[in-house]
Amino acid sequence: MASGRARRDFFDARASDWEASCYPEEVRGRLLELLPCFDLTPGARVLDVGTGPGVLIPYLRRAVGPAGRVVAFDLSLPMARKAREKPLSPRDLVLQADGHRLPFRAAVFDRVICFAAFPHFDDPALALAEMARVLRPGGRLVIAHLLSREELTRHHGGHEAVADDILPPPALMGELFARAGLEPPSIEDRPGRYLASALKRGMPLSDESGRI
Repeated sequence: MASGRARRDFFDARASDWEASCYPEEVRGRLLELLPCFDLTPGARVLDVGTGPGVLIPYLRRAVGPAGRVVAFDLSLPMARKAREKPLSPRDLVLQADGHRLPFRAAVFDRVICFAAFPHFDDPALALAEMARVLRPGGRLVIAHLLSREELTRHHGGHEAVADDILPPPALMGELFARAGLEPPSIEDRPGRYLASALKRGMPLSDESGRI
């Protein structure tokens, strides 16, 4: 299994051209079809987990509108720097952070979206627990890819640094969601799409302070 350092070097080295090479027009079309699954609403506070070069940021920004807030992070500093080049509102924030130790208070985000990133965590259970911790009760967590689980395994297999980075099988994914305090996930796994989505258990909160 590749080390965390090898994985980070892999992404650091590809930050400058990742978006251009991985998200041509045809792929963007499929990404647009995926966006409604995020269940975004105007005014929502959204966390973009493992943002990479910020591919999702423009779409999230439009969806949440002027009253909303987009917070995005990536472990790779070069990726986070590219993400900061995206159009942001004064309320938005992009930073380098570790998904296993999120620098946010609990129950602050209405949506937590982990797009094209979940297999790359060294400890998936801890990363998912952290995502759930910062999500409001009643909020939605989404893990999404533009490849099926099988397609993603083959894709990562072509690169030594990420060859072992796979999505958990459905039963294990359900167990991870449950342990994190989430409802049983709805899982869609088909060619060109993987989507695991669930609400956080508990009554919605009314805190509108905006502090993270």
